[in-house]
Amino acid sequence: MAQIETYTITVAPSTRPGKVTAHSSDGHSLTTSTPLLDGARYWQALGAPSTAAIVTTWSSGPGHWALRSTIRYAASLTVMGDRFQKAKQSRIPAPPTR
Repeated sequence: MAQIETYTITVAPSTRPGKVTAHSSDGHSLTTSTPLLDGARYWQALGAPSTAAIVTTWSSGPGHWALRSTIRYAASLTVMGDRFQKAKQSRIPAPPTR
């Protein structure tokens, strides 16, 4: 069976209220309130396969959690209030090319 490519976003507290600092496994950092969705858009802009998995993890004190999706699905969503909706356009600009 083929292995599914997985991209990881690690979440840490932020000094900005309502936000977290998200660190991608390639060293990129961003401050956001939706690390899974914005992380998926970041990886999508870099050319990650749309069927690849994205995992967002948080470990703080006694609690640990993880969210998982495909890049395509998570990148297509946004949050309005307490509900997910389809995103109209990406809020994350494409990363600079090297």
